[in-house]
Amino acid sequence: MKNNIIMNACIVPKYGTEEDIIIREILKPIPREKELLIKVHYAPVTPTDLTSKKGDSFIFRLFSSLIRPKFGVYGEMYVGEVTEVGELVKDFNIGDLVYGTNGMKLGTYAEYVRVKDTTVIRKVPKGVEPINTLALLDGGITALPFLRDKGLIQKGQKVLIIGASGSVGSMGVQLAKNYGAIVTGVSGTSNQELLKDIGCDYVIDYTKTKYTESNYRYDIIFDAVGKSSFIECQNILTEKGSYLITVPDLPAMLKALFKVKQKNKKSLFAATGLRKPNLKNIDLDYLEGLLINKKITPVIEKIFDIKDMTKAQQHVRTGHKKGNIIVDLRKI
Repeated sequence: MKNNIIMNACIVPKYGTEEDIIIREILKPIPREKELLIKVHYAPVTPTDLTSKKGDSFIFRLFSSLIRPKFGVYGEMYVGEVTEVGELVKDFNIGDLVYGTNGMKLGTYAEYVRVKDTTVIRKVPKGVEPINTLALLDGGITALPFLRDKGLIQKGQKVLIIGASGSVGSMGVQLAKNYGAIVTGVSGTSNQELLKDIGCDYVIDYTKTKYTESNYRYDIIFDAVGKSSFIECQNILTEKGSYLITVPDLPAMLKALFKVKQKNKKSLFAATGLRKPNLKNIDLDYLEGLLINKKITPVIEKIFDIKDMTKAQQHVRTGHKKGNIIVDLRKI
């Protein structure tokens, strides 16, 4: 079926960066028999959604080039309203408020996004502010498998979280506390009170204290922003401690790829974003329960209008955001 209906979308022209972002009309997608059309209300701005530019790491530039989306519409996650459903879609109806991720197909920085019913798509739980579900996607389903599956976190363990004020780090702090860990958060001067508010037992201002030279020893070190290395952190790990990193260097990637067995102190990485939808849904069941019961609190620093996407992406690129940065697409 031909489609002549247009919609507005946030576009990064070919070979462009965030400075070149424009709002442009493109064809509105038509859902196939097992797909839904979502009217996007909000979407988070994450490092995954940034275009690469000179000065970025090789790994980031490679990843960015591999996932360049069709039509130049980035954006992986969303919360919005179902406006159309394919004839074979069973679990969703027009008018449902839903949140989810479109994976590497991206496309959520637009008025509408088309998603398959087999992707991670969930109804917003009753009593939950829809925008808060984005913190479960941009933070929760990364931090949880790292701490639980890679770190094997246990009650009473000492956990150091580097980048504790960001989207992944702030969720990591709260999840670690729910597991009964003793948590130390690392962030800059302006974020110290935030770290205390979300549950850190101890806080370190990295601009004043070199945490890698501490006499304290940690069972788990979780670098949520890729600002450290295993070599730097070995001395502050316990004898059988685990170093977890979300942004790997080449050695960490090779260890994960070839499943290298490590005795005693371990450096571990997981491509959590590439996990299958059923595993992410299991984690979201757990995270929704914590959110509903007020065991975790989403941290949202700022909501930008979609017309200010350049500013939003520039802020994320600084590496100093607090929790989540969101763009509002309701009036695109």
